[in-house]
Amino acid sequence: MIADAGMQREITERFIAGGFGDVPGQAVHEMGRVSLPGTGDVALHLRHAADAILLDDFGQVVLITRLHQPGAGLLALPGGFIDEVDGGVESPLAAAIREAVEETGVDEGLLRGMAARPVGHRLYDRPFDIRVAWNNLPGTSIKRGDVFGVSTQGFCFRLPGDLRDLPLRPGDDAKGVGVMKIESLAASQFAVPDHLPLIWLAREMTA
Repeated sequence: MIADAGMQREITERFIAGGFGDVPGQAVHEMGRVSLPGTGDVALHLRHAADAILLDDFGQVVLITRLHQPGAGLLALPGGFIDEVDGGVESPLAAAIREAVEETGVDEGLLRGMAARPVGHRLYDRPFDIRVAWNNLPGTSIKRGDVFGVSTQGFCFRLPGDLRDLPLRPGDDAKGVGVMKIESLAASQFAVPDHLPLIWLAREMTA
């Protein structure tokens, strides 16, 4: 992760100025170059993601426990990167559904039958999620040593009944999955700082 606050500001300002909106036209955008102390100029990229917020009428949410860094062992919303598909780009909603299915085992047909709602707008000001690539990232132009940031948008699915009745199983980037009371959650439990605010906003939208 990039820890230097000045560099974080410079990079996030470039991301925001890109004006990519809620539905980016590419999975990854090239953002020029940035100078890393001790390394020199490297390529800068913006990679887009989506998160699924699965709620019920009992004040509960489905969360995964992350398998990998950043934030291994901490809670997170099911979610991940938007993929390139068939010469185009996956929609953010499709990415959110795919990631939820892969990471929690929730029934895909159940989610596709829901009237999912975007939670606010896509977030670009995320200085805590600017990374140095640990290797070449498959399917992208991001190479080992490059810098990339992550934008995301949450999608809320209000499921009928009690989430605890769903047959869930962890997969892909999740080492665990569970149903938790929103009121019991604390920011310190989360791998990604803006996931808990997204959950609260989604709950307010559907109250």
